[in-house]
Amino acid sequence: MSRLDEIITFVEVVNAGSITKAAERLGIVKSAVSRRLNDLEDRLKARLLVRSTAGLSITEAGRAFHERARHIIAELDEAELTVTDASANLFGTVHMSAPVSLTNLVLMPHISEFLRLNPGLMLDLSLSDRFVDIVNEGFDIAIRAGTLSDSRLVARKLVDMGRVTCASPEYLAAHGTPLTPQDLDHHDGLVSTNAPESVYWHYSGPAGETYLARPNTRMKVNNGEAVITAAVAGLGIAAVPAFISKELIVRGTLIPILSEYRLAAGSLYAIYPPGRHLSHRVRVLIDFLVERFTVANPE
Repeated sequence: MSRLDEIITFVEVVNAGSITKAAERLGIVKSAVSRRLNDLEDRLKARLLVRSTAGLSITEAGRAFHERARHIIAELDEAELTVTDASANLFGTVHMSAPVSLTNLVLMPHISEFLRLNPGLMLDLSLSDRFVDIVNEGFDIAIRAGTLSDSRLVARKLVDMGRVTCASPEYLAAHGTPLTPQDLDHHDGLVSTNAPESVYWHYSGPAGETYLARPNTRMKVNNGEAVITAAVAGLGIAAVPAFISKELIVRGTLIPILSEYRLAAGSLYAIYPPGRHLSHRVRVLIDFLVERFTVANPE
């Protein structure tokens, strides 16, 4: 068994999280995967993975080796692409993290189109509203909304995201309609903890004046769709991305308020680790998403 086969197998096991899944991806039997892992650890004289009834866990040595090994595989992919028609023959796996609501409501049509155009690619997509450490968790790319704070990462903006202040007709009928941002201090607020701003909502007025509003927090949740559901139920006022609220506003289920005041917004970014190891397939995916969002949201 070649050293390269052992390395590829180890990376697949870590990425898949189990020997069974890795065997399926590699098209070999589980015993062959286990044998390659054992041979690799024997040759390195180091324990890379700990097997138990609870599953697999990676050691510190294994994590360090995985980081270097996946870069080696990416370099090999790049070398092969230099002698093929890269645009027509993308292959391999892209490990991607993205928020739940944004993916379901906005991103999936673009991802589906990209995969149809590139049948040799496999996308390993992990949906989570938590802050994902893409460097240590082995992701090639993450889609992230809001403001950026991790200086280790490279960000490419996909689109600016407007935000809308809205509430249900029932809530406004019962509590009145705020006419200025200051009025929000006397209303119930539905807070998304994933928003670029959380408890405090920042507004700018028609003349450029700024306002800082803090509604009474009725509910906090780390998912935009849950905020919208609570707003529809009449629990309070929400400040949410336009892509989540658009259809409900068109139907009259939610009513936009404070339209003459601009609510501070964030942007949508493709995030990836720095350095020369960004694979060609990830570059092509990012370029594709930038182009699609530009078409869908022209200046």
